[in-house]
Amino acid sequence: MNIDIKAGRRPSIAKVYAITSGKGGVGKTTVAVNLSIMLSRGGLRVLLIDADMGLANVDLMTGVYAPHTIEEVINGEASIFDALAEGPEKLTILSASSALGSIKEIESKGALFRKELVKLENAFDIIFIDTGAGISANVVDFVFLAEEVIVIMTPEPTAFADAYAMVKLLHIEKPIMNVGVIVNIVQNEDEGEKIFTKFNEIVKRFLGKEISYRGTIARDKIVVQSIMRQIPLAMYADKSLAMQSFRKISENLLGIKKTNKKSLFSR
Repeated sequence: MNIDIKAGRRPSIAKVYAITSGKGGVGKTTVAVNLSIMLSRGGLRVLLIDADMGLANVDLMTGVYAPHTIEEVINGEASIFDALAEGPEKLTILSASSALGSIKEIESKGALFRKELVKLENAFDIIFIDTGAGISANVVDFVFLAEEVIVIMTPEPTAFADAYAMVKLLHIEKPIMNVGVIVNIVQNEDEGEKIFTKFNEIVKRFLGKEISYRGTIARDKIVVQSIMRQIPLAMYADKSLAMQSFRKISENLLGIKKTNKKSLFSR
């Protein structure tokens, strides 16, 4: 399953997305991993940063062993290029280690990490940051490094409420930030669109903010099988129902044109 990138234009500075969620268990990392593989397979230079400092698991889901971690980069023990690992379909991965605190809590080291990130902006077309779940400091620090935040939610009422809490925080702290939503684990696309429409109406009413619909992902039992086997769905069941959803979302992201040429991480 290939993605046609001919219609798109490679940006001179990477487009940076933070993939996050208001609560755990909504498939955030699964989305980050498979979107990254889809776009890398299509010929884009893609970097996936595992920034979940509490429960880093991109390496487990991809079967990739990283030579160094974000923590080592922050501590000055390795350069960011030394920490890059090759993943499936020429995807590049930067892994995290668990139990690392907020970047803001280690000010000088946080500045070093940002300087290292700047070095990567011209080396990749798209950078995905897979953050932790929730609205704690060590999550939003990484969220604010992105140009657009993609919030993953499911039809569950708790996921709906927690996604709203995340969007509200983003609106308060950084109102100009672009926010997109992906509705995961739905019966069909119609259900996902209805959930987003309802969510969007609430956001508009109470926050006065515009958010974007980035697509839905169909409920598919084979997703759990791929996770248990530690094989990304894009490699395990390329023609599955869920992968058809990922294809549509990937094509959606490829159609987004970059409008701000200023360095994102150094901003």
